[in-house]
Amino acid sequence: MYLLHRFLTRVGFKAAVAKEVAFAQRNNRYTVGELLLAILYPMILGLERIETTALLQTNGVFRYLSGLPTYPDPSTLRQFLLRMAPEALPKLHRLHDRFLVKMTVKPQPPSRVIFDLDSTVLVVYGKQEEARVGYTLIKRGRSSYHPLLCFEGQTKDFWHGELRPGDAHTASGALDLLQACFAKIPAGVRSVIIRADKGFYDHKVVGWLEDRQASFVIVARLTRPLKGELGHLRYTEVSHGVEAAELYYQPTRAGRTPSASWSFAGPNRRSPASSSRSSSSGSTTTRCWSPTSRCNP
Repeated sequence: MYLLHRFLTRVGFKAAVAKEVAFAQRNNRYTVGELLLAILYPMILGLERIETTALLQTNGVFRYLSGLPTYPDPSTLRQFLLRMAPEALPKLHRLHDRFLVKMTVKPQPPSRVIFDLDSTVLVVYGKQEEARVGYTLIKRGRSSYHPLLCFEGQTKDFWHGELRPGDAHTASGALDLLQACFAKIPAGVRSVIIRADKGFYDHKVVGWLEDRQASFVIVARLTRPLKGELGHLRYTEVSHGVEAAELYYQPTRAGRTPSASWSFAGPNRRSPASSSRSSSSGSTTTRCWSPTSRCNP
């Protein structure tokens, strides 16, 4: 926590917030930057609800490590979020993007970026705006959010995200996410690689990436036509109990010419008692990637 406090001080976080995210407040006891830190630090500590932050008010060690003179009570934080959302949230997004570009080019501009796309489920309680019941293994029947996330695979920096209702399909809004991510790529980047799970295995997503000459590695859904191709392949053992094979395959709904077939690879995990090389002898995860990709799936 102390190192994070020193880092934010070094990059001028509070000063930047005061300049870029300023808005009228009723309570002038805390600056906007201090209130944002008072919300950020508990999240890092794993405190998921505002009410639980009351534990930090009497914790002198936390205040010392975080650099906060005093800690706001939960009602102050709640009122701050309600006032901030409509006016200051777009400004905070722009500030994040400026910090992202500033840090990405240090110590030197990258020549390649790797975007890892993913989605997660955030279960909520009570009546939260736009929260809906969707697929979740955590609390079945509970309302949730299903945000889309993008991280840079080398630095692990958060690049962009989209908040969605809990019943949204994984690929819903993926093109908007990609457009926002590509818009933030700094000058000088020559190679872009996308990595994603099977929720993003969509012909519109793949076509959009091909149009921009981006490489990609996406877990493919094991459809019946594709599964029929796997049993005729020659597998090569890559590690103990794991074999892999590669083929070129044209998805029927891809809407592309046959010359635009994509490369598929399927690692096949065999049981020790089986000597068959057929994909039916073990579990198979098939990945689709662009023929120009240099990324090893």
